[in-house]
Amino acid sequence: MLQLEAHLGISDVLRLIEEKLGAGVWRCDAAGQMQWSRGFFRLLGLDPHAVSPSYTEIQRRIHPDDRGPTRGPSELMIDRTLLDGEFRIIRPNGALRWINCHTEVLLNSAGEPECILGIALDITAQRRLVQTLRSDAERYSALTQVVGGLLWIGSSDGRITALPNGEKTPEAHRLLGKGWADLLHEDEREAALRSWTASVETGRRYSVEHRLREPDNTYRWYHCTAVPVTNADGSIQEWMGLSIDVHQEKLSVQHAATSQLTGAQLRAARGILNWSVKQLAARTGISSAIIRRLEEYDDAPPMPDETTEILRRVFSDAGIEFLFPSVGEPAVRPRR
Repeated sequence: MLQLEAHLGISDVLRLIEEKLGAGVWRCDAAGQMQWSRGFFRLLGLDPHAVSPSYTEIQRRIHPDDRGPTRGPSELMIDRTLLDGEFRIIRPNGALRWINCHTEVLLNSAGEPECILGIALDITAQRRLVQTLRSDAERYSALTQVVGGLLWIGSSDGRITALPNGEKTPEAHRLLGKGWADLLHEDEREAALRSWTASVETGRRYSVEHRLREPDNTYRWYHCTAVPVTNADGSIQEWMGLSIDVHQEKLSVQHAATSQLTGAQLRAARGILNWSVKQLAARTGISSAIIRRLEEYDDAPPMPDETTEILRRVFSDAGIEFLFPSVGEPAVRPRR
């Protein structure tokens, strides 16, 4: 290092640092007289041939919201915080820049303060990045509040590592690590784990329905989806998943398989598809007269099982789903 110093002049080192790092250096003596480097002039957007270095000029360039108390330049020796830390400056052309200034008091041979030396770095790009990350974090926080389900972050080896909105569901901590696999119903465990392995190997979306054991040892149905979060090189960094409680919906669909269709449902299903009675009759092979008679009922009309199955199949093929909730009236909707 000593050999290197012998071959480098201070001006060469200063120029290199200022040009490559967007830095500037200033000095202020005990009397308040200042000297600025070319880099510091550039930071402030000032012409070294038109402006004389001064503490007043620096204060003029600092954003009004970031200015400290009005002090004289000689007080810099006593209170370094006047030009220490991060603050915004406004250049003559109106451009706003963030700078980070570090100061140090230098002593003379007698150990008394001789001057204060400062180095300023342009950190505008870093501040913008921080603001972007902060905005992303706030959006993510808002998302966790509006999502109707439990968000989770997992690793490729099947461990759940974080529950971003888990505070809404205190018992959710049971899922952490590989706890979720132990809670799977035995009828769905093998298929769910097999699907997870396939998604990890291919990078494809993970989407399954399964039952999980609740704290009271009952089981509830959940629809679980997850997508990979990738690194720049395409490798998988982690998985972002969402588990939604679909227990009542699942029971309604299961109940629908053994429930009688109502005349109101038939009318509604035909209306959703914009089918006429004649069109439905042509697709089912059931006469128009029978269909009209069935639709006269609001509740379940008497009809043979064969007729019910034909109507279910035709409407299902057309994208219609019949619902029979445990609470409320039977309903109809387009299949999701």
